[in-house]
Amino acid sequence: MSDKTKILEMKTLKTLFLAISASLFMIQPAMAQPRLQKAGNTAHLVVNNQPMLMIGGELGNSSASSLKDVQRHFAHLHRLGLNTVLAPVTWELIEPVEGKFDMSSLDNILAEARENDLKVVMLWFGAWKNSMSCYAPEWFKRDVKRFPRAHTLDGKAVEEASSLSRNVLEADKRAFCHILQYLKENDQQQTVIMMQVENEIGMIEVPRDYSADATRLYNSEVPKSLTDYLQRNQKQLHPYMAQRFKMDKQHKTWPQVFGNDPYAEEIFQTWTYASYVEEVAKTGRKIYDIPMYVNVALNSRNRTPGQYPSGGPLAHLIDIWHAAAPSIDVLGVDIYDKGFADWTSKYHLPNNPLFIPEIRLEDKDAMYALYAFGHHSAMGFCPFSIEDYPLYQNATSNNLKELDLSKDDQLNAFTSSTENLSPLASCYRLLRQAEPLIIERQGSKNMEGILLTNEEREKAFTTPDGIQLTVKHSYSLGWEPGAKEANWPEAACLILRLDKEDYLVIGSGVVITYPKGIGLAKCEEVSIRDGKLQVERTLNGDQTHQGRHIRIPVGHFQMQHFRIYNYK
Repeated sequence: MSDKTKILEMKTLKTLFLAISASLFMIQPAMAQPRLQKAGNTAHLVVNNQPMLMIGGELGNSSASSLKDVQRHFAHLHRLGLNTVLAPVTWELIEPVEGKFDMSSLDNILAEARENDLKVVMLWFGAWKNSMSCYAPEWFKRDVKRFPRAHTLDGKAVEEASSLSRNVLEADKRAFCHILQYLKENDQQQTVIMMQVENEIGMIEVPRDYSADATRLYNSEVPKSLTDYLQRNQKQLHPYMAQRFKMDKQHKTWPQVFGNDPYAEEIFQTWTYASYVEEVAKTGRKIYDIPMYVNVALNSRNRTPGQYPSGGPLAHLIDIWHAAAPSIDVLGVDIYDKGFADWTSKYHLPNNPLFIPEIRLEDKDAMYALYAFGHHSAMGFCPFSIEDYPLYQNATSNNLKELDLSKDDQLNAFTSSTENLSPLASCYRLLRQAEPLIIERQGSKNMEGILLTNEEREKAFTTPDGIQLTVKHSYSLGWEPGAKEANWPEAACLILRLDKEDYLVIGSGVVITYPKGIGLAKCEEVSIRDGKLQVERTLNGDQTHQGRHIRIPVGHFQMQHFRIYNYK
């Protein structure tokens, strides 16, 4: 065989090999995308085929607008122990000139998230942010003829884009879909795991848009798709909506079906917002099918529609949102008011898993996180302006070098003792260790979360073993500093049943007792490494009051493993 023949054969084999390789690549299944895995009224994200909880925080509105800020903040969030950051991506930066897109702000977020081992929930600040159209590009803001605003009752325009304008919708949707196409092509690592569509949507000043187009629609027939949905789900409707909804041959228009008052106008406005969001989300998901949610500014402090953002995914309007926006997976609740347990109960529903994308940044968020994940099987918990939270107690967020450790060392430090860390950092480290155990028990009786307040200092529950455990505030013992004060701080714990009469508790400021006839077989402070319990310290004697209780004092965060037995 001549050298020329050999070369030709080699080229032929190489060409054949490349062709086979290409064909095999073509028949490989498409890369898995982040998805929401639901079970009853609980859910968690599956990312890179691994389930996860969003143990996270949300950045302040302008904290991801420059590379310098993103680099500084994301390194801090890694040290705090987060696995997820909620970061704004704004229309004005993405499309500064109409039709010309600049993805550098998104690139900064992706690069720094990967560098710091963080997943990202992207917040789309598009046509609306906290009701206003403040994050729309300047070219959009100035062209009020092409992109009209909503109007008050006396005909004055407000700085809120019309939810009925096709031009507004198409421009917003185009930018949103451009981002999703970019993620599909450039985020094979699945760094972005979920999308928020708009932000705290809702009308301010008035219950609804009073423009001529809006008023004409308000006085026309309610869309059949909505009335059919409400009739079909009549037994499951929110009591408020069930009372409001009146459908017969004589009741056809919005005022006739829902009552002619500001609350009926709010229902109309809800439909327009939810329908708008549905088209944005549905179109986007055809490009890149990633989980999506909307968040809500609450109707608290006895305010009326328009005083609070009218038409957002409020608890009494959830049925309208589910009817109009089926492409939205979750309605998330932003909590800045008192009554955490009450607000969470309003949003953990058979058709809505609990997700808290925003909550006021406070030390007691650590207690709320334990309760949300333990009692409500929350899919995520994310305090707002998280970049301002300190890593160490009695430190500021700018003082990040108290210990000369690498980022990984700082994340893994204090696995057995979190005394030097701030409350949320302490809590998050323990939750991260127990995350697989929590996911396994979501929605089951093998997990419970207890929140104690100054008003409710003791709670009891019965385990699947038929044993009643009572959780009391650790101040109730009387000897801790602060026990004599009138106002006791929040305390909480998350209790996981590992096996028969075998439990794991994560918490702070709690004492767990059991009935007479039940004894404490073992108690030990533990950490979890490589999925296995590691004993850090065996507890007995004074630490358990000679076997009478399990105790984690106020100001301390611990994970304790205990077994109980019947000695009758």
